[in-house]
Amino acid sequence: MDDLALIRQMHSAERPPSPETTRTARRRLLAEAAQPRARGRRVTPLPRSKRWVTLVAAATVCVLGGVSWTAYRWETRPLYHPEPLANQNGPASTFLLAAADAKTRHASDGRFWHVHRVVGETAVASSPYHPGVHYTVQLTKDTYALGAKTAQEFGPLPHGKGTTGVSWDDLNVHIHPVTPADAKAWEADLQPGTQDLGLTGPDEERGPFKQEGAELDFGPDDQRRLPANPSELRAWILNYATKFDHQRLREPDLYLFTAAPILLVDRVVTDRVRIATYRMLAGLRDVRTIKGTDAAGHPGQGVAMRQTTRDYGTIEWQLLIDPATGRLTASQGIVVKPGSKNAGLPPGTRQFFEIVKKAEWTNAPRDSLLPKSITDPNWQP
Repeated sequence: MDDLALIRQMHSAERPPSPETTRTARRRLLAEAAQPRARGRRVTPLPRSKRWVTLVAAATVCVLGGVSWTAYRWETRPLYHPEPLANQNGPASTFLLAAADAKTRHASDGRFWHVHRVVGETAVASSPYHPGVHYTVQLTKDTYALGAKTAQEFGPLPHGKGTTGVSWDDLNVHIHPVTPADAKAWEADLQPGTQDLGLTGPDEERGPFKQEGAELDFGPDDQRRLPANPSELRAWILNYATKFDHQRLREPDLYLFTAAPILLVDRVVTDRVRIATYRMLAGLRDVRTIKGTDAAGHPGQGVAMRQTTRDYGTIEWQLLIDPATGRLTASQGIVVKPGSKNAGLPPGTRQFFEIVKKAEWTNAPRDSLLPKSITDPNWQP
């Protein structure tokens, strides 16, 4: 007997399945085919109770998401909307509207917006050599800025990424004693500089102690989108000022008077926006006309508004404007009544100031307006 025959004798034939077993297997196969599948794998249906819980949870998530979105939209909604400006017919409004008309007659445009300012601050210095000796000095420095409407129009620089403009300062901070007595005391100390006197230099902000509202530190994209309508510009600025804490300002007119003049000099905006700024300022309350003198001794006309704080007492913020051209020539904060942080400055002191030497559009070659330290990577002072 060969091996294959022996194996056949050892294995008996399998019996076929019964008809009932066949029917049961067929029912299970059909049931399996009817079930939903996910990526080729069978998904076991949830019991009715669990499916109900899942539906309720999904609905809850949708409701909470809708509530959160509604709350977000409510918290970030604009607090201010364009509305007719206050009808002010006083001397200050008349002066500012005349400045807007003058700016309209002298409106211009160009490739670059070029600014040269002298910024300054008055401070009480302590003698580094004679204890108890103090003298009042003015600190000044020259600042410059050159900007274009777009980075492409401004062009590339040797250092850094593309930009719409640059600003730079004169490295020298100049000290000027305020009175002859101050000059005598300062000269007796051998004319110490800011570092010896422990002074940091002039503050460049017009309103260095804002009580409310964000700084207008928006970028080039927002500068290009600023509205040239006075009512819309007012609403835009106030909404930007409240975008972080989302609370209406207690003194919106004071905020606008101290913050909006940045558009007249510092920012690369169209002259249409500057004209709208003057018309917007003309609608503010508590503004009065003045005749003043800037820090260089030049007389001028302008408008002013007062601000009172615990730290700095009462400061009168002044804007001096050339009525013939509508150009802002100077801005300054005059001490009316000192507070705790400027107690050493008598009333009438020009505590914060700037002189605008140049703020104009130009088509001059860009590099002719920039210092070598910016345009030449190999330049050495």
